[in-house]
Amino acid sequence: MRSVGRRLCALGALVAALALALYVPRAGSPLPECPPELDCRFVPAAYAQTDPADPDTYGNYDVADRPADGNDIRYIVVHNTEVNYDRAIELFRNPRKGAAAHYLVRSSDGQVTQFIPTKDVAFHAGNYWFNTHSIGVEHEGLLAEGDRWYTDAMYRASARLVRYLAARYHIPLDREHILGHDELPGLTGKRTAGMHYDPGPYWDWARYFQLLGAPLPATPATRGTPSVLTIAPSFPANSPPLSACAGNNCADQPDQGSNAVPLRAAPADDAPLVGDTLLHPDGAPGTDKLSDWSARAVAGQSFAVARRHGEWTGIWFGGRLTWLRDPRSQVSVMGDPSGPLLTPRPGRATIPVYGAAAPEAGAYPEGVPAGAITPLGYTIPAGQVYLGVRRVRSSDYHARFAADQNPDGNRRVAGDRELWQISFNHRRVFVDAADVTVASPGSGPRGWAPPGWAPAGWAPPAIRLAGPPPARPDV
Repeated sequence: MRSVGRRLCALGALVAALALALYVPRAGSPLPECPPELDCRFVPAAYAQTDPADPDTYGNYDVADRPADGNDIRYIVVHNTEVNYDRAIELFRNPRKGAAAHYLVRSSDGQVTQFIPTKDVAFHAGNYWFNTHSIGVEHEGLLAEGDRWYTDAMYRASARLVRYLAARYHIPLDREHILGHDELPGLTGKRTAGMHYDPGPYWDWARYFQLLGAPLPATPATRGTPSVLTIAPSFPANSPPLSACAGNNCADQPDQGSNAVPLRAAPADDAPLVGDTLLHPDGAPGTDKLSDWSARAVAGQSFAVARRHGEWTGIWFGGRLTWLRDPRSQVSVMGDPSGPLLTPRPGRATIPVYGAAAPEAGAYPEGVPAGAITPLGYTIPAGQVYLGVRRVRSSDYHARFAADQNPDGNRRVAGDRELWQISFNHRRVFVDAADVTVASPGSGPRGWAPPGWAPAGWAPPAIRLAGPPPARPDV
């Protein structure tokens, strides 16, 4: 019996190998969905099963019918490849990769290759909820060498493509809907800690939005007490110390323009960088490693203002008071919020945050497995305030491999639960609408003044720089 079992296993492996070897892109591939002036082509990504014993093991996307199937496309996610253009194409045509983006932009000349129709759900974001509601655009290059790879031709071609897609799917051209991969959470705390950090600190968001025709804020939008701070460094002149690491060997990065500003645990240059409880569960501070997004905010991100102390501004960031040094407003812009400022409802000592707007278990029909509603492990204490970006009704999408490319067997699940997407830390997250309220009753988006707002010379209260992280769910 054992020898028969071994022969069956060997046969299964041979069948799987042959399936990969004989994979051929399907006939009748669609024309690329691109503006006509772009050098754009269509090369189909792999869509094939990779395990004969498990029909649900396949790559690299789900067939869908967005937005007609109810899955609206509301985000565009900017990535970089960490490999060259030809190698990225090879990977996306291999179903064992298990991932592919809708588009790839070449560094040298801005050529665009589309791999997956925008109606389909590409496996690109590391978070299936965001996959369901987004289009992924990869960019050739190594993020540590952004000034070499992120060329004028690339920025221009990518911006033209994104303008076209945003107009087609009614996506706002702002930094809450045009996101970096590094700004998306995982579905669990463990996955969030391992999420990618591209396109990285050397992607010029300000220039990109100029090319999109939607410049990022550069001047204050209010004459009263400002309630929101938007990160806005001068890209060419901004070069915070960062290091690239291979294993335990780290080297300082050469000076190059950056979108990132460091955040500290207290208003002092020698205060520790802010740590993230998912990346540093031992309570350690953040670091300057490229892979450590704990203490970095990037251009276009907005946060509720909490305090002022000389050249320092305190913001609510990741469940704690965090400090940004900003002499003469060189790296940020104060202004009015673009949405409501949200705080835990009275009586809630803390509230959880989530990586997706997932439905309640009772919303799933018979035969469709319910997704788990898993808090990420962060919490928001009473009194903290965060910018509400968008109120969404919970949803999920249950898809299976469809050899005939027909999505009719897939099921979209719409729940009664509603959540707010908020600007939380380096990454966006969700809070249950039942857990939050507007920060000041009847204030609306313009009337809220940050508690404790004080002029230069204000002495901050004692701040605990480190301590045990909050309890994490079993993930």
